[in-house]
Amino acid sequence: MPRLAMVMTSLYVAIGGVVAVLLPAQIERIDPQGKVAALSAATSIAFAVTLFSQPLLGAASDRARRRLGSRAGWMLASALVGSVAVALMGWTGTIVAVCVVWAAAQFALNGVDITASAAVVDEFPRGRRGRPSGALAASVAVGTAIGAVIAGSLASRVELGFALVAAIALVGAVAFVGVRRPARSAPRRGTLRRPVESVDSDSRGGREAGGRGVRRSPGGDFAWALGARFAFTFGQQAVSTYLLYILDDHVRVPEGEAPLYVGALTATGLVGLIVTAAISGWWSDRSGRRRVLLVVSSVIFAAALLLPIVAPVLPVMFAYAFLQGVALGMHLAVAGALISEVLPGGDRRPGRDLGLANTAINGAQALAPLAAGGIVVVSGGYQALFASAILAALLSAALAWRVRSIG
Repeated sequence: MPRLAMVMTSLYVAIGGVVAVLLPAQIERIDPQGKVAALSAATSIAFAVTLFSQPLLGAASDRARRRLGSRAGWMLASALVGSVAVALMGWTGTIVAVCVVWAAAQFALNGVDITASAAVVDEFPRGRRGRPSGALAASVAVGTAIGAVIAGSLASRVELGFALVAAIALVGAVAFVGVRRPARSAPRRGTLRRPVESVDSDSRGGREAGGRGVRRSPGGDFAWALGARFAFTFGQQAVSTYLLYILDDHVRVPEGEAPLYVGALTATGLVGLIVTAAISGWWSDRSGRRRVLLVVSSVIFAAALLLPIVAPVLPVMFAYAFLQGVALGMHLAVAGALISEVLPGGDRRPGRDLGLANTAINGAQALAPLAAGGIVVVSGGYQALFASAILAALLSAALAWRVRSIG
């Protein structure tokens, strides 16, 4: 598990540093007048690459493991190409070059991301994936925050900033490969009362799930779990994207102070996320109640979203931020483990199937800001935005409850 946390933290140091600081700084240096449109173009192109590349890269990672017995070579190749591309970002001189090189970097770094996710399935049996999934969720948050801090300190020297975060990503991948892979251990007694079995292509009509007479079809529970993840992500992103404007126009903080409070609220949520991701991942392994915990995370999120509606004041926003972080940490840890246990291809093609799952999640991240903007414009305020996010959270809970093969 430390290997997974290490590679994901280092990967998101690079991604977080580039997205938060270095990419905008480089674009502003090249084209200060057209920086807004240029940044939009660069991020949109990179997002499109991410959206469609993960299933392909995941399938390639699966193929490498079948042929070579390990994903190590694929991990190193992806990290090397991605790190070189990130380092080259500091030497781009046109917006076109920025867009092309950043898209190439994103493509390669996605190979590291999906390979690390698939390694959870490779290295941990069903019933023991909550802790590593929680570690991955916390690592992404910590890495993103560290990357933003490192890049922020080097915003005036972007060449050095790009090179440093690229080196960190590469070192993390090398360390992941260099540390000996642990042997797969069997689940302890008492974990996951009815572990999910692989659903391979030779399954004949599924199996009776959970002893309740509910017939599983390959991918059925996967679809419900993915829908729950999509709805939760949609609601969370819809609100977080407009947090700055919420503070300005809904909470009405003093003029010019909203950016400072965005940072403070983000840090508050991060604390809740890190602590809860670790605890809930461990507890879901111990209790086997992944589905129940997934529903609980959505209910906590819905309750948190009520707070700014009832009392749009700054202290309440800090309570909202912490509870939102708690819900998000629980959701990421438990959903990651649950989805890994209901993959359509069982444990045979985790890279491909997790890549498909990530595509859906990325789609929610893209659609949420667009829908949220329309809701705010049409309604003329943020009450309707919070209400819509509550509906998304409750929909996530309902979809999670439809999963039958996991407790």
